[in-house]
Amino acid sequence: MIFVSILWVDGRTAPYHPIWIGLVTLLSILASLELQHLLAKSIATPYAYLMTACSAACLFSNIFSAASGLNGPLSFSPVAITFCFSLAAILVTGVQEFDDMQPIMPRLASTVFGVAYVGILGSFLAQIRFLNGPEQGAFALALLIGVTKGTDTGAYTFGKIFGRHLMTPKLSPKKTWEGAIGGLFFAVLMAQIITSLEISVRGQATLEWLPARLLFAITVSIAGQLGDLAESLIKREAHLKDASTVIPGFGGVLDLLDSLFLAAPVGWAILTILR
Repeated sequence: MIFVSILWVDGRTAPYHPIWIGLVTLLSILASLELQHLLAKSIATPYAYLMTACSAACLFSNIFSAASGLNGPLSFSPVAITFCFSLAAILVTGVQEFDDMQPIMPRLASTVFGVAYVGILGSFLAQIRFLNGPEQGAFALALLIGVTKGTDTGAYTFGKIFGRHLMTPKLSPKKTWEGAIGGLFFAVLMAQIITSLEISVRGQATLEWLPARLLFAITVSIAGQLGDLAESLIKREAHLKDASTVIPGFGGVLDLLDSLFLAAPVGWAILTILR
């Protein structure tokens, strides 16, 4: 209900969508702070303030795409420009901080990775909100989040009940192939439910064609599961179970967004191509 209310209020601010973009930016900044802690324990300590500022700048730049009505790959022009300036700022910082007694490249690489992971991948999550207009964008966003989180629910449920064959025993010992299949099943189910709801409200669907919905659900589900494994890789390298303990029962904000960070680009691409 809170999510629906946020989207409704945000729809009133079209074409700028500052509420949704601001929310994604805020959550991503919190995720960035957690990622800095993980990177410091694995690769190298990133330039914390610079990484946070550049990530936030990339995410906030999406408001220019929304206001300009840019579509397709052109909608990422402001993000790409901001990322280039961020890269320049990181390199300049490296030049200023250089000390031949201590390697600088790991810190630069860690910072750039953090900006790309949070700022660039998070931008896809921001842009789906206004893809093809505020009304359709709201359902496209609901479709993405519903399929991704439905995958998480299905994978957990099927894994608990039927889980026998481990998927990645060293990386994530609780994930099973049975859980992955259950995640795909729940993803398809959520896609159908949200599409039915959209038809009842709008009289049409973002993905009218059934094969298109199946393609979206399956590919986004797989991407979401890979996103979860990707964060597990970062956490295992840092020898930590969760990104933080800020959300009881879930871990950190990064643990909440990890699957969406990879699912959003895949979902955005499919919706852009099939629109």
